[in-house]
Amino acid sequence: MSENGWGDHTGAPVTPDCGSPGDGQGLWLWLQVQHWAPLKAGPCNPCIEVDTTNKWVLWNDGTSGGVQIYLLIPTDRKKGIECPAIWEHPNPNYWVGALTYAARHMSPSSIGLGINSKYARKEDQLHIHLAPFEPEAKKYLDANFGKVAQKPVDWPNSILRVPGRKDTQTPPQPQVRSYRVLFVKSLAADNLFHLLRDMLPAADQMGNQTMTVIPTTAPQPLGFYVLNSETTLDLNRGTSTCDLLLACN
Repeated sequence: MSENGWGDHTGAPVTPDCGSPGDGQGLWLWLQVQHWAPLKAGPCNPCIEVDTTNKWVLWNDGTSGGVQIYLLIPTDRKKGIECPAIWEHPNPNYWVGALTYAARHMSPSSIGLGINSKYARKEDQLHIHLAPFEPEAKKYLDANFGKVAQKPVDWPNSILRVPGRKDTQTPPQPQVRSYRVLFVKSLAADNLFHLLRDMLPAADQMGNQTMTVIPTTAPQPLGFYVLNSETTLDLNRGTSTCDLLLACN
């Protein structure tokens, strides 16, 4: 048992929530990673980096608004946020991996990380988006830092209505959704998936969740906003996707 209370279940079988032989849809990304990860890096290979120790790849996800964006994808079967293996173990820490790649390949001060719920995603292989965050969301969070939870125990009740990507009205209006917001100084101190699971009443609610990480800037303490939501949050003012906060494809 690890010091943070995770069980070390080396060799445990893959559960249906992590992937099943009967899975028939949403496997394009999984099959692509299986094909490309073992091959030599090159301009035709969408795997920009392959980490055989942590069993993940950095995947070229094209561009958004002229900015190159990426995905961090496990090379072993992890269906998505509902997979128990990602919160039962301290390692690998996918959020630290994504942050490391953002610093290496992008402008990290303007980049957020995010994962969709099982109902909002298009692909049934775990993937964390690395993409520019919405400036209005960051501005709002900085202005309301005093309302952000400073400890995980306060996270469930620290609900903020954060403006996100603008809609298609004339004139366009920010799409405001409710999020539980937590401040953390480091992504390495704990597994964010574990913190999220610990906050929820039951494990079967994990599939409903979306999570987004946005860096803070001075004068606020240096660290990260961790935003979590689900569609039923705050009288159905929540969301199941990180796409309102990040410029994902």
